[in-house]
Amino acid sequence: MFLEVPPSAQPHCAAHPEVLAGGTCSRCGGFICADCVRTPLGSERIFCVACSQRPEVDYLEAFRLEYWGRRDSWTWTVGMLTLALVLGVFVSLASGGPPTRKDLLLSALLLASVPVGGAFFLGKSWARHLLVATPFLLALGASVVEPAQRFNHLLSAIPFTFVAALIHRDVRTRLFFRQPVTPVALAAMWNRLRNNPTARQAFHFGLSSLFMPLLSPIAVVCGVVGLMRVNTRAHPPIGRRGQAIAGIVLGVVSPLLWVFVLNYLDQRFGWVRKD
Repeated sequence: MFLEVPPSAQPHCAAHPEVLAGGTCSRCGGFICADCVRTPLGSERIFCVACSQRPEVDYLEAFRLEYWGRRDSWTWTVGMLTLALVLGVFVSLASGGPPTRKDLLLSALLLASVPVGGAFFLGKSWARHLLVATPFLLALGASVVEPAQRFNHLLSAIPFTFVAALIHRDVRTRLFFRQPVTPVALAAMWNRLRNNPTARQAFHFGLSSLFMPLLSPIAVVCGVVGLMRVNTRAHPPIGRRGQAIAGIVLGVVSPLLWVFVLNYLDQRFGWVRKD
């Protein structure tokens, strides 16, 4: 004998009372429907919309908030270069003789970029976009002052424009300017900065040990520690198993490779001194 439960007595979604619930939130225990189910990256549990956005549930959200509005290395670099530019211009004008008209125009042109650098350091959103165009605009202005050097000025602006474009697209810079960042870009940044850095260092030491064999023990130790930390089921997941293994292998192979190379050089050229 089965007792039929009427729909009015069945649990309904807290956000959509007209829809029957399909489960409960793992954090608050509230009833949720299929449209309200959220599963954060790296987690197998389900949450409601509100709980899924909390930092203790979504590690990427906690990671985003950690860097939200904080100056990154690029911001400090732009700020220091702007200050150095101001000092350089005034020192150049004061150290020589009376400045020519061309010197004054070029100095004024360089100083015109200072507000962009200062506003960038202060986190003004318009400066982030204008920074990309600044090298090219300076090159155009210098070409007007020195028409004979137009090609050289425009050519010199290319690498600075490229770097400025990289700064504009950098995830850390966008977080400093409080710009939205996609979960994919945020996950890539977290993987680069936080995902098992010991395993990553093991791989770097392993590659370096091919040229400096004294680094081999460090590569092996870091590789073993990094491999022990791997846990893909953790929250957040800890990976880089491949880099940890590569660091161990390179750390072991490097001394053997150097022994083989030195033995070959000794037999072929007699480079190894024998007492």
